[in-house]
Amino acid sequence: MTESQKESLYATFKLFPIREVELSLLGTFKCDINSDLTNFIHITALDFEDRQISRTFVLVNISKNEIVGYFTISMKSLSTNGMSKTSIKKIDGVSNSRVCIHSFLIGQLGISDNYSKYKLGTLLLDDAFSKIEMAHDLVAGRYILVDAINHEKVIKFYTEYGFALLDTNLEESENGSIRMIYKI
Repeated sequence: MTESQKESLYATFKLFPIREVELSLLGTFKCDINSDLTNFIHITALDFEDRQISRTFVLVNISKNEIVGYFTISMKSLSTNGMSKTSIKKIDGVSNSRVCIHSFLIGQLGISDNYSKYKLGTLLLDDAFSKIEMAHDLVAGRYILVDAINHEKVIKFYTEYGFALLDTNLEESENGSIRMIYKI
């Protein structure tokens, strides 16, 4: 997405920390392809804010007063349990026996069904990277992780942005999500 396209979108859409929007606005987000995204912003996001687990940022359509999309970021320890020593050393950069690797996590990223045609995923991901870059200036971390649904279009989106799949046999969770990694 070009800078002029972003500027055009930001004339209508504005990014806010979740704490700065009215509570009633959270109910305007709906994502049928992944109900976990809807449930997270409706039920869990504010609790995670209160408990210092993650930070959520919402993209709001100012003129319609509704949430267009959102992302959540936090820190995550990537467990190396089950990974080969070669993979561990490659990811860690130093040791092949590291038990966990501290990373930044984009735990949630979603677009409301009403805005899926706008292709706003890249805009949200750019904003998430911008926030992570600010944190990275203060706190070290070698990677950005995403927990994504195991869906071809979602994997393609993150792959085109530069993320790589971790060994899906090791990292696929019980709910069908996968982890992807991006080297900072």
